[in-house]
Amino acid sequence: MTTTEAVEGEAARWWELLGDRVRGEVVGARTIAGGASGSAVYGLSVDQPAGEFVLKVASRPGLRERARREVTFYRELAAHVPVLVPEFVVGGEADGTAYLLLTAAGVPTEAERWSEQRWTELATELGRLHREQVLALAIDRGAAARERASAEKLAAGERAWIKLGYERLLAPLWASFEALGAAIRELPACLCHGDFHLGNLLTDPADRFVWIDWQEVHIGHGPGDLALLWHRAEVDGVNPPREAMHTAYAVARGIPDDALLRRAAVASELTLLLLEWPTFFPYLPEPARARMRSRLEHLVALWYR
Repeated sequence: MTTTEAVEGEAARWWELLGDRVRGEVVGARTIAGGASGSAVYGLSVDQPAGEFVLKVASRPGLRERARREVTFYRELAAHVPVLVPEFVVGGEADGTAYLLLTAAGVPTEAERWSEQRWTELATELGRLHREQVLALAIDRGAAARERASAEKLAAGERAWIKLGYERLLAPLWASFEALGAAIRELPACLCHGDFHLGNLLTDPADRFVWIDWQEVHIGHGPGDLALLWHRAEVDGVNPPREAMHTAYAVARGIPDDALLRRAAVASELTLLLLEWPTFFPYLPEPARARMRSRLEHLVALWYR
């Protein structure tokens, strides 16, 4: 059996499991992501009636919990957020696996060619998602906050940065790590995407942004979404216009573009760099590592200014 035949067979099996909740016949399937690890994303072509769909399945416990969160988002919140998302078809659990079927909604973004205006349009959409009115709806529908980083995660991050040669620069931050969280929490709470980067943005035929992959959606304070967007773009060699995005974001969210927001944004970037990036550093090309190290040094200087 070829890989294509195996993928089409798995997609057909799931289509049959969905039964009378879907219509048509699967005439083509491809793997978009995953496959052998207990999680997979399939692109499905369906005939009678014709259509393109995305099927996400997750069987491992940790992945299954994230998938449940995304199903809940599409069932309870997707119709109320002020950003464009794929159309929800059906979601739930079967055979010990969480599944989610969505309509195919667009193509990957090409940010290398974006103008400053395009970046600020995205920051404006993020600000609208983070508005207080959306938070109220999210709380009513059961959205929850993330747990704070564990002591084990903090210790692992510190060890990793020491190994990278940054013990002296970062020692004061590790000693007062809670100050970063306190600065972030100075901002109002909001609904956050949680995995906001260019890989989770599509564009539709009308050139509108389509926001995908809501497995990490949670109640937070906002700048973490900006931080991840910027870092992932910069690793890929793209330079978002941060100042213009800051301003557009604040206006759209309805909060001042002031020192409080700027300090919370710096704290969010530092938290992300300290805790998440060491895992990925060994796999980055040297130019990307250099950019992130330079950003870290700049942020530390800003924090203590």
